[in-house]
Amino acid sequence: MWKNITIIYTILFTTLTLSGDLSAKGYNSLAHDELLKQVISYVEQEFNPDEDKNLRVVAHPLDSRIIVKECKQNLSFSIANTRSFSRQFPVKVICNNENKPWKLFVQVSTSEMIEALVINQTIAKGTIVDTDMLEMKLIEINRVRDKSSSDLSSIVGGRALRNLQRGHQVSQTDVCLVCKGDDVSIIAKNSSMMIKTSGTAIESGSKGESIKVKNNSSNRVVKGIIGDLREIYINL
Repeated sequence: MWKNITIIYTILFTTLTLSGDLSAKGYNSLAHDELLKQVISYVEQEFNPDEDKNLRVVAHPLDSRIIVKECKQNLSFSIANTRSFSRQFPVKVICNNENKPWKLFVQVSTSEMIEALVINQTIAKGTIVDTDMLEMKLIEINRVRDKSSSDLSSIVGGRALRNLQRGHQVSQTDVCLVCKGDDVSIIAKNSSMMIKTSGTAIESGSKGESIKVKNNSSNRVVKGIIGDLREIYINL
């Protein structure tokens, strides 16, 4: 009988001990999460006080063995040196409790993000690109292609000049807004007047490029600048 009682007490003691450990671990995990949120908020304010950038801040998890004790004062944060984006650096966190002050370091990474159009499916050469094939994504600034575009009007309706893979950051040079043989509108204008006539593209080009077109009324070949889809602008 005493043996059975001893076993029961042992089980109860072990259960209570484990419960206490789990409770402590749960509290510490929440304390970690709250601390990381405060660190992220501090870094965002330091690097982007006017919120004029798309800034991504990642606070790296603390070692689970680090105990974050309660702080009865407001935590203070500091960065040793101003770092550039896409770099990892430590943020010092200090608690100035009167009796038991403490400090620790949290590793943080920051990245400036900008919007770019990305293809969400494979597009074969010659396919007309429509809005369903594209999505706007935030991409780290150092991973953005030099010619990538965020302007739908320079892409949508154009034909792919090459095979384009899913995930590709599309640029206006990937499509021809005016393709050779297209029927186009030729718009000749100056500050006081505008004349619009029809034409045929002799060359292919992207938005902003200069190409040759034939005026269907006069059969003259002229050069103009590609504006919107299948529109050519000429200065009078």
